[in-house]
This record gives sequence, structure tokens and C-alpha cells, in this order.
Amino acid sequence: MKASTIQMLSSGALSASSLLIPNLARDQFGSNTAEIGLIVAAYSAALFFSSYVFGRYSDVYGRKFVLKAGLLLSVSAAFLQVFADNAISLLIVRVFVGLCAGMYPSALLAHVYETDKKVGKFTSLGALGFGFGVFAAGFIAIWFSIDGIFLFSSLLMAIAFLVALRLPMKGETRYKVPLFPKQILKRNFPVYASIMFRHTGANMIWVIYPLFLADLGANDAFIGVIYGINAIGQFVFMMYCDRIGSSRLVAIGFIMSIITFPSYTLAAEYWQIIPAQIMIALAWSTLYIGAIKYVMERNEEKGTSAGLLQSSLSISAILGAILGGAAAEIYGYHGCMYLATGIAAIGLVLFIFTDRYSTQHLDSNLTPSEP
Repeated sequence: MKASTIQMLSSGALSASSLLIPNLARDQFGSNTAEIGLIVAAYSAALFFSSYVFGRYSDVYGRKFVLKAGLLLSVSAAFLQVFADNAISLLIVRVFVGLCAGMYPSALLAHVYETDKKVGKFTSLGALGFGFGVFAAGFIAIWFSIDGIFLFSSLLMAIAFLVALRLPMKGETRYKVPLFPKQILKRNFPVYASIMFRHTGANMIWVIYPLFLADLGANDAFIGVIYGINAIGQFVFMMYCDRIGSSRLVAIGFIMSIITFPSYTLAAEYWQIIPAQIMIALAWSTLYIGAIKYVMERNEEKGTSAGLLQSSLSISAILGAILGGAAAEIYGYHGCMYLATGIAAIGLVLFIFTDRYSTQHLDSNLTPSEP
């Protein structure tokens, strides 16, 4: 229960502070969509680096210290966003947030899987926290200011850290994991590689999504509600994902993504985006839980495996933010969304063929690192 509480609070904190970063950069600092993409990509680059380094660290040296240190540093990182007063300072502080935010999730996820293996329920509470964070952030922005969102985010992280102080993490097994874990990469290649394509497409949309909604007429509060609908949908769908095989979940997630991405272009009013939010909730729930189960089932080095999965998502976020900002500048919102759909389709084809090959040739030949 304590781990789920940490997941919910920290997810809420990160989603709240991220929600209106594009709007802050454009409306207060005068950034264009390409510059906004760079700010978002810088955060993702920091998350990529931190996720792998500290995911491996949690396998080699233990999860307890990494978890607590990451949460504590995230408290200060969220707070420091208040002092950003131009695009450059915003980029710098978002890099710091990304470094801190990447430290603890792999350690927490590995702990949960080793405890009861029910990652669907655990991750669903992260989605619930995400929904609470973005919902609250939208109203805080209207009633107070965006700086109020950052203070709120820091407070949630502080509570998560206090809960972590009481989380029992005893009897951990430690592993010898090389700096370049070749076997782990081979074993999980179908998920790591294919999800990078899909998530690159997704992040091409997410980097301009708050702007897209605002231009359809949505205010900050409704933008929070829109994201909250997605999160509540994830909370519901993820509760049932533990019952389905990992490869099947991943395939469902790809197919639903390919259907949903172009459906955003059909909205002429901001409220018409709601059905697509429910569809994307199902897409991400199945894809993400399937990917987590895939790497957890195939590896003893769960911290490193989870960290590499998060790093794959972060690489996608970097590429997607840069490509999405540029594509929206050149082709507009709809052109960006159609391009994202094609990239996601490539990911599906890649997963189908590499998963089949991995099952037939690699799984029986690869062994985990020595504990």
C-alpha cells in the first residue's frame, strides 16, 4: 500500500508540473513550437540518462537509497521551477526535474514486482495520480498561477518522500550488471525498439497537445479535465491488464494507438476530443503494462530492465518533442498527427517480427547476470 501511495503522489506531482509547460513557454516567454519542443526534449534527455543509470544502480547497490534520494531531490527540483523567468532558465530547471524524476521509478517498480507481481494495479494508481495532478493543475493555474502548480507539485513529492521513509525494503538480491548490459538489451529488444517508434509518434502529439486544445477553445481548467479523463481511463483499464499476456497487451496497445492518433484531427470543438481521450487511455494502458510485464518476466535484473524501458520512452520523448515541434511549425497540428500515426504503425510491424524472432531464437540462449 505504501508503494502504491508513493506511485500515486509522485505521478501526480510530475504530471501537474509538466501540464502547462508548453503554454508557459509560449504565452509568457514567447517561445515558438520548435523551441517548446527543445524544452520538452531536454527534460526527456535528462530522464533518459537518469533512468538507466539509477535503474542499474538499484540492481547493483540496492533500491532503498535510490528511491529515497530520488524523491527527496525531486521535492527541491519541483520547487525550483518557480524561479524560471525565461525560456533558458525554464529549460535548465526542467533538466534538473528530469534527472531527479528518473532516479526512483525503476527501483519502486522492481520492488513492487518482486513483492506481488501485480504491476497492473500498481501502475493504475500512478495513472490515478496523473489524473489528480493534471486536474488540480488546471484549476490552480486559473485560481492562483502556474507558480502555484509548481508549489503544489513540490508538496506532493514531499509527502511521497515521507511515505517512502516507512516503506520496508529488506532482503534485496543484488546483481552484477555490466555498464553496457548486452544480454538484457537483446532479450528485450522487441519492446525497447518498437515502443520507441510508437512513443515518438505519441510525443509528437503531446508536445503541441495543450496548444492544440487551447486553439480549439479550451481554457486551462478544461485542459486539466481532458488530461484527467485520460488518466481515469487508464486507472480503470490497467486494473484488468494483469490477466492478459504481455505480447498480446503490447499488440493491442499499438493497434489502438494507430486508430486514435488520427482521430484527434476530427475534433472541431474542444469537447469533441473526449472520446479520443478514452481510446488513448486504453491504448497506453495495454501497451505500457504489456511492456512492463514483458521485461519483468524475462529478466532477473528488474531495476536495469525497467530503467532501460523508461530510457526507451525518454529517447522517444526527445525525438517526438523535436519532431513534433518542427512538424507542427511546418505542417500544422493535423499534419503532425498523421505523421505520428505512420511512425506508430512502423512500431507495430517491428514488434510483431522481432517478438517472433526473440521467442524462437533468443530466449533459450540468454541467461541473467549472476547475483
